[in-house]
Amino acid sequence: MAIRFKSLRSSSSGNSLLLWTDTTKILIDCGLGSMKKTRQILTEAVDDISSIDAVLISHMHSDHISYYPLRVIEEAGLPVWAYEDSVEQMKEKHFGEYGFDGLKLDSFREGKFEIGDIVVEPFRLPHHPDFATFGFVIQYKHRNQWKKIVIATDFHSGAGLTDYFKDADFIFVESNHDLELLRQYYNPNSRYHLSNPKAGGLLYDIQTASHNNRRRVMLGHMSRQRNTNELAVKEVKSFFAGRKTKMDFELLTASADSESEAVELI
Repeated sequence: MAIRFKSLRSSSSGNSLLLWTDTTKILIDCGLGSMKKTRQILTEAVDDISSIDAVLISHMHSDHISYYPLRVIEEAGLPVWAYEDSVEQMKEKHFGEYGFDGLKLDSFREGKFEIGDIVVEPFRLPHHPDFATFGFVIQYKHRNQWKKIVIATDFHSGAGLTDYFKDADFIFVESNHDLELLRQYYNPNSRYHLSNPKAGGLLYDIQTASHNNRRRVMLGHMSRQRNTNELAVKEVKSFFAGRKTKMDFELLTASADSESEAVELI
């Protein structure tokens, strides 16, 4: 039994990630726009949407959860896990006049909890001050060995976060914008997101702190206007080259408009 990961969509305009084992499926965020689009993307990913065991929400920005995906989630009977102090914020921001009386709402605090055979540890990320934002350390026991996945998007600094990432088998991390493209197409909200050079610096710190050299890393949550996959990869490689250090991990990228390849940890 392995644990697998796939990005369904990842950009500043919409995000949803899928983790699954043979017995458990977890969706991390569901900011997929219309009900039709949400149904289409989720059905392509899992065939039967109702087979998803939980939808885990990182924070309440609309590119991570919103009204129409919540309608689909309610329709399929999926439990939604949100930070306890953000549940009322979700209702105020995304419920509108629709009652969502059938929505299954669970909540988490800053401590480990289990969904099926997957252990989830949320950790705080520095993002917009009005929205409590979390990354997730995901652990799964396979053949008496723990596999570790870390998911973190929507944050502007990696300071103090290295311990959550170190010795992970797989990392999905934000690399939101290129600094030159940001100068050309300025967006004040970019200050709440991780630039390509900062992503490179964080990955360098993680590699330095880690003993596990079997990591794979996927860069995601890229701005459509202020980044490209090629620029993000180039900046990370440049950071390591500038320190005369070889990257000891495989570097992948997520797409804004299609599923990523599936990453399998066995």
